[in-house]
Formats: sequence, C-alpha cells, structure tokens
Amino acid sequence: MNNITEIFPVPIYNAILDIDTDKLIKMSYEEKEKNPKGRYLSNKGGYQTNDLDYNNYKFLFDKIFPHANKYYGLFKINAELFLANFWTNISNHRDFNKAHVHAGCCISGVIYFKTPQRPKCGNIVFEHPFSGIDFFTNGAKVDETTKYNYPAYYWNAEPNLLLLFPSYLRHYVEPNETKEDRISMSFNFGTRW
Repeated sequence: MNNITEIFPVPIYNAILDIDTDKLIKMSYEEKEKNPKGRYLSNKGGYQTNDLDYNNYKFLFDKIFPHANKYYGLFKINAELFLANFWTNISNHRDFNKAHVHAGCCISGVIYFKTPQRPKCGNIVFEHPFSGIDFFTNGAKVDETTKYNYPAYYWNAEPNLLLLFPSYLRHYVEPNETKEDRISMSFNFGTRW
C-alpha cells in the first residue's frame, strides 16, 4: 500500500476586497504627514507608520475580520483572535522589506492599496519553512516546480488583495522597481483565552 501524507502544509488565505483604495491611499499619506519619521523594522528605505489607531480604520477591519476568522478556523485553536497592531507601508523606488517573521503573533496579513506597474512594484515572497530546501535538490536542475520542491512562493501584489498567513512564515518584499509608491497595510492578530 502506497500513501502520501502531507505533514506540514502552510495555508495562505487570499481574497480581493471591495474597499475604497483612493480613500486609503489618501489616509496613508496623511499618516505620513502627521509623523514623517515613521519607523524602520524590516523595511529598507521606504516609509512605515507607527502602529495606527483602530478607530480611524474600523471601516476597513470590518471587512477584514470575517476573512481572518474564517482563516483562523482552519487551525482549530481554542482561543479568541484579536487585532494586535497594524501599520501602513509606503515604498518608493528600490525600497524593499528584508526577510522576517512576526514573532509573538498568530496570524499576519497585508492588504494592498496601490501597486503600480505590477509586478515591477515588488512581490511578497514566502520562504519555504525548511530553510535547507535548496539542499534537497543538491544543485540538480528541477524539471518542474511543484509544491514539494520550490524554495519560495512569489505572490503578485495587486490593489484590494488581502493575504493572511501564519505569523511564523518567513517572508520578504521585493524592491519596488517603479518610480511610483507601492502602498499597503500590514497587520497582526494575536490570541487570548
């Protein structure tokens, strides 16, 4: 008897939301005007706000929460999901985010507001959870990329795209090769019981 058991699958949730991107782009620039320094965490160049006030973005999270709860249901964890923090990212020419995880959180996500000249504005890239996956092929040419042999998964950014993923999953954002801003919002959910 021959069976295949997939023991470590990593689900990524994606949806296109009906949101007012023009309003959210305007709000992103207003946040930058209020606090022009921002912060630097995983971003190399570009602008990242400090954590934002939920009351100003409740209208957006009213649309995100149903998706987050649906995704969270896959994990069968007996704890309440809550929004831990969120911030806006404005990345210009050659700005990128280095590889990182969102430690101390359960689910992380991103929603895109502006993605000029896709895919030149930079994809989000999820790395294989086993950092040594490249050793598996030992330098051999891969005839066909499958879910069993790729070292990273490249997801094209597009306006209104919501992505949810486990916070432990290492990811990075490619450089924005356009002369226009790429604008997104990132966020984390935690759990409490």
